[in-house]
Amino acid sequence: MSAERKPAVDGPRSSESETRADATPPSRSQPLGMTPLPAASDARTENANAEGTAWLGTVLGLAAWTMFFASLAFAVGWYRMREPWPTLPVSLLGLSLTGLLLLVGSAVLHLGLRRRESPWPARGALLLGLGFLALQAMWTHQAWWTEHVRIPEGGVSASAFHGLTALHALHVLVVTFNLFLVCWRHTRGADVRASLRRHVLGWHFVTAMWVLLFVAVYLP
Repeated sequence: MSAERKPAVDGPRSSESETRADATPPSRSQPLGMTPLPAASDARTENANAEGTAWLGTVLGLAAWTMFFASLAFAVGWYRMREPWPTLPVSLLGLSLTGLLLLVGSAVLHLGLRRRESPWPARGALLLGLGFLALQAMWTHQAWWTEHVRIPEGGVSASAFHGLTALHALHVLVVTFNLFLVCWRHTRGADVRASLRRHVLGWHFVTAMWVLLFVAVYLP
């Protein structure tokens, strides 16, 4: 009797389990609000990885250029120890005030990172960078055409003045152009916080390299 009742007992259980299995909604019927979460999390992770990679690339690139500028300054110092370094016929005070624009720009951008939604620090630094480039072009023009500090007649001092000044100005031009792109993208509603941090680092780099240039070349 017990053997005959077992199928009757097992039958409803199996049919009940099949009913529950059939009642289980398919994967398509899962709540729609749960499906975008993994994709959004993956997108945030990819963005964080991309920003980290870009930051690392910026640091390594600026480190390489720092070593390059340091080696050039070391070469100029070696020449200055061998023979007297002539005084440049350019206003030292004017060169100092020109470099002061970069120092002010570094302070403005550093403080501006705390106010990420405001575009004015980047715009102010953009104007300071353009002013620095205009003044450096004026001093270079004066040294070449008015004071006749030319290459190769002027020797090592003229080559160091024009060569390092032009190389440094080129880097300032690149950083200033990137700040212009940041300001333009900000006006279009883009999130420029990550790129602004990288360009602020570039601005600090050209400021530090100008101090090195001033000590190695401009000072008598």
